[in-house]
Amino acid sequence: MKIILCGHTFPAAREALSTLLPDDDLVPVDGADLPQVVRTADVLVPLMARLDAALIAATSARLIQQWGAGLDGVDLAAATARGIPVCNVPSDATLNAESTAEHALLLMMGVARRLRSCPRMFQEGSWGIPRGEALVGGVALIVGFGRIGKALARRLRAMGMRIDAIRRIPEPGEAERHGLRRLGTPDDLVRFAADADFVICTAAADHAARDLINARVLRAMKPTAILVNVARGALVNEADLLAALADGTIAGAGLDVFQQEPLQADHPLLGMENVLATPHIGGVTRQSYEGIVGIVADNVRRVKVGEPLRYCVNLPSTA
Repeated sequence: MKIILCGHTFPAAREALSTLLPDDDLVPVDGADLPQVVRTADVLVPLMARLDAALIAATSARLIQQWGAGLDGVDLAAATARGIPVCNVPSDATLNAESTAEHALLLMMGVARRLRSCPRMFQEGSWGIPRGEALVGGVALIVGFGRIGKALARRLRAMGMRIDAIRRIPEPGEAERHGLRRLGTPDDLVRFAADADFVICTAAADHAARDLINARVLRAMKPTAILVNVARGALVNEADLLAALADGTIAGAGLDVFQQEPLQADHPLLGMENVLATPHIGGVTRQSYEGIVGIVADNVRRVKVGEPLRYCVNLPSTA
């Protein structure tokens, strides 16, 4: 089968897939070149390239298989209208949620301990600085209390933090089950953010959540507070964040995702000492990839033999 890897990001995905699909044709294609090649594809695997209605209308693919959980770059309505199944790999089906939660913790600690300034301290011959902030005793607000949010809450409890969370539709008894101080809805975001030492975004980025973290939320935060985003760049209004970081509205940010990816090397966020940025690697671990590649390869096999697909999100073809 001809499997188009839509984009040249996440190069380890092709390496991992090739070991389980040695007889298939794995072709990485830049987003700009997709219109010329989607006609001949059997499977499309989005790797940060957007599959819009025009691309989906042009393809003969029998499956769109996301590498991971997020499907915000796929026009589901267009795929459904064409009868093309769209599948993903839920975070709890692999160790992706655990890996991303670990990365959120890394960013929290890295910004709190001001790691970006440490190389300058060596150059200046300064020792015993900078003075950072500890997590213990602080308040964390997790925005989006799904699989990643819950995995992060377990870790933050072990760090001695008090935890609030925001969820679109909280479940009865959920706060007590997960050791939360408070569990609110998006209507509570500004009020909860005002109490938080860390605001961590782990929510899905659908249309309703776009620019969820904006100037209003940032102004409500403490000047010592830190924003972390390991979900999707669309959740945070970057212009508002840049202003808040520059004028001291908040102390810093840890960012693994951005509004436009890949990010330009001269983006102003990358030059700020109070920003710790990573290139969308929250779920890029050996353990996470081992789980993802197994499910992706299994769905390719299922397409070949006509078996029901796993984790299909738009058509009644789940196993």
